[in-house]
Amino acid sequence: MKQFLLAAALIAVPAAGFSTFQVYVARANAATNAPAASLGDLSAFAGIVTDVQGIAAKGDLTGAKTRIKDFEIAWDRGEKGLKPLDPDHWHMIDEAADSALTAIRADNPNPQAVGDALTALQASLVANPVVTK
Repeated sequence: MKQFLLAAALIAVPAAGFSTFQVYVARANAATNAPAASLGDLSAFAGIVTDVQGIAAKGDLTGAKTRIKDFEIAWDRGEKGLKPLDPDHWHMIDEAADSALTAIRADNPNPQAVGDALTALQASLVANPVVTK
C-alpha cells in the first residue's frame, strides 16, 4: 500500500505542477500583446508523446501504455486552464489523444495502429496555431 501511495504521489505531484505551470504560461501569453500560440507551449506534452513513440518503436507496447498514462494525467489536469484558450484546438488534440489511448490500450495492440495514432497526436500538438491579437 505504501508503494502504491508513493507511486501515486510521484505521478500526481509533477503532473499537478506541470498543469499549474501551463496555466500560468497560458495566462501570461494572453496578457501580452505579442503573438501567442493558441494553447501556449505544448512542448512538455509533445515530449511525453516522443517518449511514448520511442518506447513503442522498440516494441515495448506495455511500457508505452505505462508512459502514455503520464500524458493522459497531465492533459486532463491541464484541461481547465487550456480548453478555454482555444476550445476547437483543445478538442482536436483531445480526440487525437483518445485515439492514441484506444490504440495502445487495445487487448491486442497493433504496432502500426499505435504508431499512426501517436504520430497523429504528435502532429496535433505541433500544429498549435498562432493567434495574433
